[in-house]
Amino acid sequence: MDQTTGTLPLTLDAAQEFLRQQAQRIDIDPMTNSVFALTQTLFRDLEDGKVTQSDLASLANEVHLELIGERADRFRAQHAGADEKTAWAPLIARLEEIAEEGFDAFAAALAQERGGLVFTGHPTFALSTDLRAAFAAHVHKPTKASRARLAKLIKSDSRGWNQSISLHGEHEEVQAALENTAHAQRRMAETILRIARKRFPDHWRALRPALPTLACWVGYDLDGRADIHWSQSLTFRLTEKAMQLERYAARAQDILFRTGKSAWLDGLAGHLRKAAALTRKHADLFARDLTNADNLVVAANAITEHAPPTILDAGEILHGLDEGLRTASDDLAAELIVFRAEVEAQQLGTARIHLRVNAAQVRTVINRDLGLETEDRELGRVALAELAQKARKSKPVNVNFGDLFMEQSTARRQFMMCAQILKHIDAGSVIRFLIAESENPATVMGALYLARQYGVDEMLDISPLFETPEALETGGRFIERLLEEPEFLAYVKQRGYLSIQLGFSDAGRFIGQVAADMAIERIHNLISRALAAKNAGVDLLIFNTHGESMGRGAWPGTFQQRFDHLLTPWTRAGADMRGLKLRHEVSFQGGDGYLHFASPVLADATMAAWGVHIFQPVDEASKTDPFYTRTDLVWDFYRALRAWHERLFVNPDYGRLLGAFSSGLTVKAGSRPKRRAAGPAGPRSLRAISHNATLQQLSVPVNTAAGIGSSLQRETERLVDLIDHSPRMRHLVFLAAKARSLTSLPALRGYARVYDPGVWIAHARMMKTESGAGAYRAVYYALRADETAVSIDRIANLLSVDLRRFDRLTAQLLDAPSTEERHENRLALHVLHAVRQALMMRAFALVGGLPRLSERHDASARDVVNMVSEMRFAEVVELLGEIFPRARDEDTPLQALTEAGSQTRSSSYGYERIHRDIIDPLDEIGRTLHGISLAVTHAYGAFG
Repeated sequence: MDQTTGTLPLTLDAAQEFLRQQAQRIDIDPMTNSVFALTQTLFRDLEDGKVTQSDLASLANEVHLELIGERADRFRAQHAGADEKTAWAPLIARLEEIAEEGFDAFAAALAQERGGLVFTGHPTFALSTDLRAAFAAHVHKPTKASRARLAKLIKSDSRGWNQSISLHGEHEEVQAALENTAHAQRRMAETILRIARKRFPDHWRALRPALPTLACWVGYDLDGRADIHWSQSLTFRLTEKAMQLERYAARAQDILFRTGKSAWLDGLAGHLRKAAALTRKHADLFARDLTNADNLVVAANAITEHAPPTILDAGEILHGLDEGLRTASDDLAAELIVFRAEVEAQQLGTARIHLRVNAAQVRTVINRDLGLETEDRELGRVALAELAQKARKSKPVNVNFGDLFMEQSTARRQFMMCAQILKHIDAGSVIRFLIAESENPATVMGALYLARQYGVDEMLDISPLFETPEALETGGRFIERLLEEPEFLAYVKQRGYLSIQLGFSDAGRFIGQVAADMAIERIHNLISRALAAKNAGVDLLIFNTHGESMGRGAWPGTFQQRFDHLLTPWTRAGADMRGLKLRHEVSFQGGDGYLHFASPVLADATMAAWGVHIFQPVDEASKTDPFYTRTDLVWDFYRALRAWHERLFVNPDYGRLLGAFSSGLTVKAGSRPKRRAAGPAGPRSLRAISHNATLQQLSVPVNTAAGIGSSLQRETERLVDLIDHSPRMRHLVFLAAKARSLTSLPALRGYARVYDPGVWIAHARMMKTESGAGAYRAVYYALRADETAVSIDRIANLLSVDLRRFDRLTAQLLDAPSTEERHENRLALHVLHAVRQALMMRAFALVGGLPRLSERHDASARDVVNMVSEMRFAEVVELLGEIFPRARDEDTPLQALTEAGSQTRSSSYGYERIHRDIIDPLDEIGRTLHGISLAVTHAYGAFG
């Protein structure tokens, strides 16, 4: 603080020192809030004209640059220092270990399907493409220039970017990420071949490695959205096919260039180019408005003609490569084996398709077909048996694009679309059919009935998604019941594996992330046991879908820790003991997830880490982890923790905490809406990403950090002992402790004070002018009946009790986290929250001083204050701009009037002062708050 002026120097260092000094007063005054003390200092300096809004924006940008730099450092460490040689070394070492077992063991290990990577379209595109590209460049090679580029982009107004996010843009982004991933996939294959040629000079040509699969649901996910027309999905698929055929043609040409002339390979490249060109034409036809029947007929007739250049099955390409391998030189053969592995993995697309619907959409169809009431959500054993019988007797029906055009049911349309894709686009690529919010086995059997009806069951993997509290409890029995049905077991045997999906994000939203992790591991093992008991000779495919933040299932450490957290060593060891082979898939969601593949170097590091995970041996030590033997303590802990979070989730104060005010702190981050269009209100209506993003913005990631302190309070000693001696329990508690280090009750309570009517009355008493006092009183009148401040305080008090218990628990651990370090590390975040709160108060003060509004505008000054309280700055600026228009430009046709008039027309007919003093500052505040929302996400490593 400047002692002569009483003004705080607006630098990050000065602001942090101010916070430290204020925190020292807690011993004297336990009600001290260092964050709100800084807030009020900044607000008073703004009001007194000692600092400007631009000064606060500069301070926020300084913090933003610091936080994104720290995030880049963590990201670089996760990606082997962005060094290719370092990234691939562990996988090479592991492959060499496998090679020591001999060629047969090596070939078998490499031929085994082990899972892959799934790219989803979850709304985590908060950072602009330019900022994400600059971030990736800084991760790869941090320089003054790369940091300057970040600083420049941080200062720019990115609100337009967020509002422009579209499904088409998301599709373009995922295709760029997939291209880098495909290059890394090839790099893995080349690494395998190099080792094989060195180790097995007489046998390596027989090697046929199965590469990690790549899958994508961007453009194919209809869970909770109705804005994706079936023709749009088909257009995406045709575009992807054209791109992949072009890449195959370029690949063949590249091999020719490096290995010499080959007539058959040259012919293959030409055929692939022609097939790609034809597919492009088909994509253009399907991109037209296919709600017009005439356009549909033209597009449908073109694609169903199957003109000579058409390639409908990747088997045609594989056959050509196999023929060429017979006579190829060793160098050419090595290239062709790699090329063949790529085609086998990718088929005729840039990634395999994941279609996703909601269980309710499937239930609607089977209710209608079985004559059940649509309100009957149970669909019990009778329905399951009847559906099994229908599936057994079902005979495929022919469908065409006209049927797709006429069908009104979402679920049926999806099955019809599967049939058309397999007939006319890509016959050899398996399609995943994900059913979100699965809670009853009859829904899955209904999907099988529909798949049989449309003749797609042989190429369709029907996969229930377990994510709701009900499913987390009954998922094991759900699958056991399905496997008891001979018809479903026969389907699984036909497919060669059972597919399931687990949702870490929604599970963590409902019951807390630590409890969700435990419940999901339990389901993994229950299903593994149930399937192994059938001795069906099939694999279990587990798709663990999660986000990039701790609150949505991502481990905040190395890739190996992250992957082992999702599918634990104990689970893998148990499956191995039962003779069950696992296939593991993980998700990379939206813009934050695509960052791992934003450059070839980052994609290589991610793929190499994934290779280490899927080829790692059984961890024998996991079998003796006390987490799995002291089950009484562990599951008492789970039940207590889950119950705590379930109570929090239905707490009315928690609902208000996540209401209008706090949801306004988040930004548009995807083409999918923040809230579900239908269903219950309150926290349950918020999607998992929006839920977590809101908690991040409030500095309270409670779904990960909280609850443990209040669980098993009478068993603290036993719990501490378990944490100290169990790797699994230690990892779970570390996750919570990491989230705890980013939790700030002073920041949360600061928001309560912003909405506290008493604060505004207190400030009004300090004002020397009646107009200033009147503006503050106007805010008081608008907030006096609002319960926001009360609810925030209640939640803060609840968390304060729980987190103190958690801090006392962790303080007893052998590797106890440092309280001082936690306080110091969150100072930058505290500065951001204080700047935001000061600007929020400034916005309240500005609109509190508005003149009375005319009734013809259908909005009062009180309404405008309420809009600001909900953080709806863009709407406020637009509304006030309409109510108080600027003066028109004097250079208008009115200059041609011959009658004399006022010479000061432009200034007297507009509201320039209101624009200068209120509307423009409000817009500037909106811009700065938008940037602060982005800055906060860096501390958590992701949006949401």
